[in-house]
Amino acid sequence: MLIVEHETIPIQKIISVACRNFMAFEDFRTFKFDEGVNTIIGGNASGKSSLVTVISQALSRTITAPWNGRWAQRSNSKESLIEMKFLAGGKEHYLRRVMLGEATTDLHLYIEDEDEDIFYRDGEVIDYFRKLKPISTIQGFENSRKDFYFWTNGRTTTVNPMFSKSKHLIKGINQFIPLARSEIVQLRLVGNNVMAQYRNGELRHLSGITGSDAKIIYIIAKIFNIIQEIDAGNHSKVILIDEMEVGLDKRKLDGLYEVVKLLAKELDCQFMITSRFTNGRLNPIRVRRVNIPNYYIEQNSTNLHQKIKSFVTNYTSNSRWNSILKNQGKNTTKRSFKWNP
Repeated sequence: MLIVEHETIPIQKIISVACRNFMAFEDFRTFKFDEGVNTIIGGNASGKSSLVTVISQALSRTITAPWNGRWAQRSNSKESLIEMKFLAGGKEHYLRRVMLGEATTDLHLYIEDEDEDIFYRDGEVIDYFRKLKPISTIQGFENSRKDFYFWTNGRTTTVNPMFSKSKHLIKGINQFIPLARSEIVQLRLVGNNVMAQYRNGELRHLSGITGSDAKIIYIIAKIFNIIQEIDAGNHSKVILIDEMEVGLDKRKLDGLYEVVKLLAKELDCQFMITSRFTNGRLNPIRVRRVNIPNYYIEQNSTNLHQKIKSFVTNYTSNSRWNSILKNQGKNTTKRSFKWNP
């Protein structure tokens, strides 16, 4: 059995993702991503959040995890498929995950290596995932505010005391506020109180800020917190951001987008951001809930299927397969490989 005690390998970027019968995606869909900022564009219920969830679910360290299957009632009776190609530790990884409902039934990982290509299966993949530094996902901004810089309880709002004690966090937020096109120009620490200074010079306590200005500060603070984890080497350089737009107009969204573009360039990070807007967005990836004829399904998935299938076939046909299984602590009996594209 592969034993891993510490996370050591950063994920540098997601190259592509494919899925079938998962949340909003019924037919086989393939999405390719570029370096820097990628914008997942679509209308309501088009599959933007589904694509973010696909990426998170693909790298899940558990074999049983809910993925909001209410999107697809067929999920209880039909298998769901996720395939991903990503770069981690300078090596290309090919992942294939098959699920029935919330349970993973097959999990395969192929890693290209200059010395010797590597193949893991099922529990071996989960063990390997524990070596990977986690990617960062920001979802449900409104629901998670209480976890960060203020708590909301009914009609009252109070500032998180940890926020007011963090001069470093306030300084980091002030670095990006000018780009965000907010009416707030900076945060100031007055005694133990965090005050927001507006363009007209007005000072207002952080707990008294509402609407889009409050959300802009929260989003920047959340992203800045992730940056600290990346700088410290604790997280991978892939950041998923979903549902950022609620309560913000296009002007302020464009400002936040400038913040993200700057960070992607400075940190060499890869961002995936969902958006309703197309103009001015980098690397737009459109999602639509459409039906694709079956003959396209096989064509779109051929390359990745064949690559992994060929690798598995080669190993199961020679003695090196038994050696690998023995090294991983598995039974040395050859295991059959069921291929269901």
